[in-house]
Amino acid sequence: MLLRLSTLFFLCAALLAAPRSTWATVKLSGSITNKVSDSISVSFSSNKLAYYPQDYYARPDGQGRFTLEFAFPAGMYIQAEVRHGRHICEVMLHDGDSLVLQVDTKRFDSSVRFSGRGAAVQNFVAKHTLTRGRINQYNTRLRNHVGLAPDAYITAIEKEKKDEFDFTNSHRNGLPENFISFWNAHFTYFNYFFLQQYPQMHEIFVKNRYTDTIPDANYAVIKELPVRFDDKLIHVPAYLLYLSGIFESKLKAAGYAQPLSTGNNATLFLDSVHSLAALQMPPKSAEYFFAQSLYGRARNQSIERTRAQHAAFKKRWPASEYAEMVDKQVALAERLSPGQPAPDLDITMADGTRKKLSDLKGKVVYLSFWSARVKQTVGLMRADKKIREVFANKPVEFVYVCIDDDSAGAKGVLDQLKLEGNFVWTTGNWYAPEAQAYGVQGLPAHYLIDTNGNFAVQNPPNAMQKTELIVAISKLY
Repeated sequence: MLLRLSTLFFLCAALLAAPRSTWATVKLSGSITNKVSDSISVSFSSNKLAYYPQDYYARPDGQGRFTLEFAFPAGMYIQAEVRHGRHICEVMLHDGDSLVLQVDTKRFDSSVRFSGRGAAVQNFVAKHTLTRGRINQYNTRLRNHVGLAPDAYITAIEKEKKDEFDFTNSHRNGLPENFISFWNAHFTYFNYFFLQQYPQMHEIFVKNRYTDTIPDANYAVIKELPVRFDDKLIHVPAYLLYLSGIFESKLKAAGYAQPLSTGNNATLFLDSVHSLAALQMPPKSAEYFFAQSLYGRARNQSIERTRAQHAAFKKRWPASEYAEMVDKQVALAERLSPGQPAPDLDITMADGTRKKLSDLKGKVVYLSFWSARVKQTVGLMRADKKIREVFANKPVEFVYVCIDDDSAGAKGVLDQLKLEGNFVWTTGNWYAPEAQAYGVQGLPAHYLIDTNGNFAVQNPPNAMQKTELIVAISKLY
């Protein structure tokens, strides 16, 4: 799944993760020479379970001077972006920072200078951006090596990490030790995370297509993957990635491959993962692991299993910092579970007529959300064309909900690809009422609605699972 505003294999950390009582403030002021926009903003996410950015804006005066002050979680470093027009300055903020930024847009990256409390860290990050790139580019460098054989891959990514450590050591003067620990832990655990990803990523690279059939040889890298937990690293994004997949990787490397389809084998596999986590993870790491697992799977497994896991989570962690988000996700899973009514929608049918989703009762509806900016969703619509032909004379409708505000641009993509069908046009992007009603948190997102207008299955197949989708639809009319 393509998660909202994220890149594959990268999780941004930390909104509701920290109770507001434990928040402090950050101040950012300064001046912009040759300003190119009437605003400057700071954006960060403080949510460990999902990416929900918080944005704060200021309007520079005629001389480019600005001031911002905003709430910030206490006791942690969080990656943030300072944006002015198309320019982005990466920072690692900490509560209590009181920063003064000086920058010239004509030579943006090389002119970034900070003073004030916390300036040493930000000037280090600015130097890193200028000489080695932004921190998010590290995952690109690791991914560039996935075509290598296992031993060569391990050597290559260790060299990438060493280069980062060497850079830090040569510029560590004036840096707080807790920042150095945070910074180095990011690269260490990002390497561990990419070892987890290597078996499948390497096979996809070799075959130049998606596959879940992984040769045993690819799992050789997992032998080099340590089981190394530390609750002090719970605010390091790469550590959270590592926690989420460590035991799945270890079990798969031991020969316990998880089937793609749901069923007893998949359930037993995940139960084994949970058992290992409960036995071996320290308290804060275990709390995050089970919250993340429940949040991520609540809508993709049976509602009965979600209810049972939710009850167990609340019993073990009655005052969890993740409780509010987990509760909301489980409530959403309940609302979208089989037998519940599908929210109504205004549809422009292929023949130009206007109908409501509720007007289609008596027919099976395959409902898919898409965006012209997400190529995978456009590709699925093209794949759907062959499946639509199977049901051409059957009581089945395919409906596509576009969440692009630029409907003209999206329609242009359809015209270019000669794609026709029944469409819903929305405004508000991810916050469109239609997307909110269906709990869309990422793309692709698709739903199967029965002849009574109710959700039919918890996790319907998509067009890439052609046989499974045809069978699932055929069972409903």
